[in-house]
Amino acid sequence: MNSVISRKRVLYVDFLRILSIIAVIMLHYTADLLTTSNDFNSASWWISNFFNSISRFAVPVFFMISGAMILRTEIGTYRAFFRKRVVPLLISLVSWSFIYGLYNQYFILKSKMGAFEFLLDFGYRLLTDRNYVHLWFLYAIIAIYLTVPLVSKFIKSCSERDLRYYLLLWFIVNIVCRLVSDSVERLTGTGLSIPILNIPFFMGYLGYFILGYYLYHFDLPSRAKNILFNLGVLSFFIAPVATYFVSVHSSALDEMFYGNYSITTFFMAVGMFVYFREKEDAMSARVNHKLQMLIGSFAKASFSVYLVHLLIELIVAGGMEFQATVLEAALNLVINILYIFIISYVTVKILNLNKAATYILFGGRG
Repeated sequence: MNSVISRKRVLYVDFLRILSIIAVIMLHYTADLLTTSNDFNSASWWISNFFNSISRFAVPVFFMISGAMILRTEIGTYRAFFRKRVVPLLISLVSWSFIYGLYNQYFILKSKMGAFEFLLDFGYRLLTDRNYVHLWFLYAIIAIYLTVPLVSKFIKSCSERDLRYYLLLWFIVNIVCRLVSDSVERLTGTGLSIPILNIPFFMGYLGYFILGYYLYHFDLPSRAKNILFNLGVLSFFIAPVATYFVSVHSSALDEMFYGNYSITTFFMAVGMFVYFREKEDAMSARVNHKLQMLIGSFAKASFSVYLVHLLIELIVAGGMEFQATVLEAALNLVINILYIFIISYVTVKILNLNKAATYILFGGRG
C-alpha cells in the first residue's frame, strides 16, 4: 500500500473537486434545453448534449473523493464522527431545502401559500427529497456517511485482493447489469431483471465511495492504468454520440448514457481519477505555493458552491438559445458557466465572513 500523502491538502484531489463542480454547473445549465427541445440536429442541442455528456463524471468523482478522504482517517467514536461529518450535512440540507423551497414557491410558482401551509409542505418535501433537484446528493452522501463507522472497519480489514473482488462484483451488479438491462429494454420494450444480482451491500453509490478509497491508496499496474485512461477518453466521445442515437430512436431525450451508473460515466470518472492521481507529483512540482493556495480555496468551497450555484443560475444566468450557431452556443455556454462559478464562489466567500452564516448554510464548511 502507498503511504498516505501527509500534507493536509492533496493537489490532484483539489483539481478533481474544481473540475467536478464546474462540470456540475455545466450539467445543470445545459439540462434545460435538452429537456425542452427534441430538435436533435440543431447546433444548440448538440452543444448542450456534448457538454452535458462529458460532465457526467462529476457526481461519481465527488463520491470517490469523499471515500478517498474519509475512509483514510481514523473514525474515533460514533458521536464524534456524527457531530463532525453528519450533522453539518443535515444542517446544510435543511437550510438549502428551505431556501430553494421558498424561492420555488414564491418566485417561480408565484404561490399564495400561507406560512403554516408552506411549512407543512416544506416538511413533506424535505422528508421525501422533493425540494430541489440537486439536493438529492446530500441525501445520498448522508446515507453513506451513516455507514462509514462500520464500512471503515470492513475496508481496513480487507486486503487489496478483497477490495478488488468487492469492486468487481459491484461493477457487474451496477454497471454491467444496468447496461444490459437498458439495452434490452430499448431493443425489445421490456426491461430485464436478474434477481440473483440483487445483492444489497454491492449496490448503489457505496461502490464509488469505496472505489475512491481503493484508487487513492493502491497503485494499479501501468497496463491497468493505461486501459482505464483510454476507456475514459473513449467514453468522453462515445457518450454524446450514443445519447444522440438512443434519443432519436426514442423521439425524446434518452438519458441511458447520462446516468451515474452508465458504462460511459463510470469509465469517465475512473479515467479522470487515475489520470490526475498519476500527475500528482508533476503538478506539485509545477504549481507554486500561491497558486496552490488559490486552487485549495476553490476546492474547499466546492461543496458550498454546489449548494448555491443553482440559485445563482436562476437569478443571473441566461439560457441557451435554441437557434444559435455552434460558435454562438459554445461561447454562450462557456461564458455563463464561468459566470455562475465565479459569482457562486464569491457569494460563498462573502457568506463565510460571518461564522453564523457559515454554520447555518454550510454546516461550518468554508
